[in-house]
Amino acid sequence: MIGNKKDKFFTILILSNADSKIRKIKIPHNLLRYAFIFTAVLIAVAVTLVSNLYLVKNQLGNKVTEMERIKEKITYKEVEIANLEKKSNEITAKTKILEEYLAQVEDLDKMVRDITGKGGFEKEVALYTTDLNANVDMQNDPNEIFYYDFEDSENLDNINAILDDLIAKAPDIAQKLSADKQHMEDHIYQMEHTPSIWPTNGYVSSTFGERRGRGHIHGGVDIATDVGTTVEATASGVVIFASRNQGFGNEIIIFHGFGFTTVYAHLNKIYVSVGEEVTKGQKIAESGNTGYSTGPHLHYEVIKDNAQIDPMDYLP
Repeated sequence: MIGNKKDKFFTILILSNADSKIRKIKIPHNLLRYAFIFTAVLIAVAVTLVSNLYLVKNQLGNKVTEMERIKEKITYKEVEIANLEKKSNEITAKTKILEEYLAQVEDLDKMVRDITGKGGFEKEVALYTTDLNANVDMQNDPNEIFYYDFEDSENLDNINAILDDLIAKAPDIAQKLSADKQHMEDHIYQMEHTPSIWPTNGYVSSTFGERRGRGHIHGGVDIATDVGTTVEATASGVVIFASRNQGFGNEIIIFHGFGFTTVYAHLNKIYVSVGEEVTKGQKIAESGNTGYSTGPHLHYEVIKDNAQIDPMDYLP
């Protein structure tokens, strides 16, 4: 290879064998320099690309690892959310059962209180009004996925335990109140069929037990009042007599049960008939002056177990 300083090129001699001609290839000096520079740049670019590709590959691997971690967290979160939903559904079902018991208990409790003015199961009923809602924070930070907080599960477990305890108590409370209700209904029924109100307006002109002529004992009370004053049944019952009865004039007899019978005599008008059911306070007649009477009044008797008793013992 021969260099010429003037022309600044390199000559390459190529000899195939001893008998062939010598071939000359002239390469300008600048071209060879540019080729060297180009080769150097190409190598530098290749090295840079390979280096960058390696870095990108590492970063991509890290991202894939991070995505797998996030995917694992999401899967874990989904499992825990499913568990929460299951527990929440259980709580909803149990709460519904308690609401049904609570409605019964409240109705029964109100009935007992309305009747007696006290009693009932206030503490047990108040227990049902305890807040049973769980405050579960499922998303602490929208920019990050966190593992499930086990405190949320513990809260739901505690609520479940409370509900189980209440469900166990509810039937017993309802049963007790049902028994109270039955007792109260029986009591109300008996009170409705027990003479306990004034049959008419007026004043007592003759009391129970007064001696009359020929040794006759007055078997009721006489209530002096104007003719036409309303006469009411003093208890619920069935009319067993409603007609004229000699000295008592127009008379009504009502059988109330529980051994009670009431008599209303000297009536002006009768508004009920035999076999008719009447309620306490119902208008059954008008007071009058019929039969053997010295003036307008209502003769009223209370009979208990076939014996005349003082009506004043049952009047307010």
